[in-house]
Amino acid sequence: MANAASCGGDAGMGPPDDRPTVVFVFRLHGQPATEEFRVASSSPDFIAQARAQLQLPQAQRRLFAIGPIAAGSGGHNVGWSWHFTDVSLAEAAVEVCDGTPSMVEADLSYWLNTVKSFCPWGSYVFAEVR
Repeated sequence: MANAASCGGDAGMGPPDDRPTVVFVFRLHGQPATEEFRVASSSPDFIAQARAQLQLPQAQRRLFAIGPIAAGSGGHNVGWSWHFTDVSLAEAAVEVCDGTPSMVEADLSYWLNTVKSFCPWGSYVFAEVR
């Protein structure tokens, strides 16, 4: 697993800092754009790693998002009622947290209270939005 990144400004994530927060759009290989989700981070390591992925051709972007999730959009995960509270980019993860954003949305209680994390294996950094 790669470097972690906070979703910036969430309660319980430690004191706020002066680092700018960057939002990245993730999509899933082979899935419609309706499955995209957004991740906010102020971690310089995560931001650099995500930007490095954006320099690759889309088909070669193989690092996927992984981390714990919480209720609410976090102010950035537009269209969903959940967001990552901490996120990394990974090459491999256990299958239990693999899925699609719509799967999380459809059974939010299960994902938040039982699985507690999300690691869509097919996800990749699609764009930087701010």
